[in-house]
Amino acid sequence: MRKDIDPELYNYNRFPGPQFIRRGDLVEADELLFTLLTDHKAAFDPERFSQRFSHLLLKFDFIVGDWSNDQLRLKGFYRDKRADQGWSKISRLEDYLLEYCSFGAPYFVLENVHPVYPSKSKKKPREWRDKRSQAQKDSYRPRKKTGNRHFSIRKKQEGG
Repeated sequence: MRKDIDPELYNYNRFPGPQFIRRGDLVEADELLFTLLTDHKAAFDPERFSQRFSHLLLKFDFIVGDWSNDQLRLKGFYRDKRADQGWSKISRLEDYLLEYCSFGAPYFVLENVHPVYPSKSKKKPREWRDKRSQAQKDSYRPRKKTGNRHFSIRKKQEGG
């Protein structure tokens, strides 16, 4: 017995993002532009993609969406030149589809025309850490070494 879900509850984003429109092989919304490379079994649905889309996906060169149990799952991939980890390379797409997607599940591949690359600048140290460490340095006092111990050491008794 399948549970009926109200279509309004399909929107998983708390803050709805842009509404995507498909025009041939182009998918666009606001200032975002994607190219639809693969649409296996007519898997791409602009409305459902709009519901699941997050701006965190803009850093990827490719977005892969696959369907399982009537839910859309999105995963980002980098170009082979940019990828640091093995699974995030687009050349590993076939492996991803075989390992993590349901067998024969519909899927689509979008290419991000203008990916947003994160800056690789060095992070500034946090001020509170510097202040805290400076305060600790100022208040540091070495322990007094006393001969008093909280326990006693007994010598072994020889013989019985």
